[in-house]
Amino acid sequence: MKFVLKIGGSLLFDSEQKLNMDQFNRIADVIQQLKRENHELVLVVGGGVLAKKLVQKGKTLGANREALDQLGIAATWVCAQLMITALEPIAYPTPIMTEDQLICLKDTEKILVLGGLHPGQSTNAVAARVAEVIQAKILLNVTDVEGVYDRDPKQSPEAKLLTEITLTKLREVVSSLANEPGAYPLFDNRALDIIERAGIEIWFINGNPPQNMLQAVNNRKIGTRVIIS
Repeated sequence: MKFVLKIGGSLLFDSEQKLNMDQFNRIADVIQQLKRENHELVLVVGGGVLAKKLVQKGKTLGANREALDQLGIAATWVCAQLMITALEPIAYPTPIMTEDQLICLKDTEKILVLGGLHPGQSTNAVAARVAEVIQAKILLNVTDVEGVYDRDPKQSPEAKLLTEITLTKLREVVSSLANEPGAYPLFDNRALDIIERAGIEIWFINGNPPQNMLQAVNNRKIGTRVIIS
């Protein structure tokens, strides 16, 4: 199966908001297993707490919106490079920085790893665009929650997990969430626009433990699947 794997930055930090190297290794082990099973994938990595911290520091210095986005992107590149290191030697040695570079390298046998690309564009939008470019029909979005809820589960204990959701309903959920630099929760409308025009199916799952990714790819119905048609 060919798919894009989006790893939310929230999975890469521990309870003390420090980069969790054990988690990088656990995720890398699962990706290596997927590779051994002959799946084709491109990896997109978020910046998590590091992006939020850099953006906050930028705000204290009076940075504008574009500069704040660049700080968030820089955090994703750090996380992407760490993931590449954990994946050696099966990953391309540096993060993919541009769409042109992605197009040139999309047929390589190495696993390509990206962070952010452009100011104003979340890593979810990057993942959606990558799926479109490589003609993958699945985007596996891995976060620290079980899937998509009918409301924010961190704010509402009675929130209900949706095992399936239409693209229209997902837009409603996304529209209710904040969209600030370094803090793109769940998904965003730009990513959804790409998903819709390219006919890409999204699966949202919890990446704790990382083995959930294997279950999802091997047709175990966990998390939330977005109905495109």
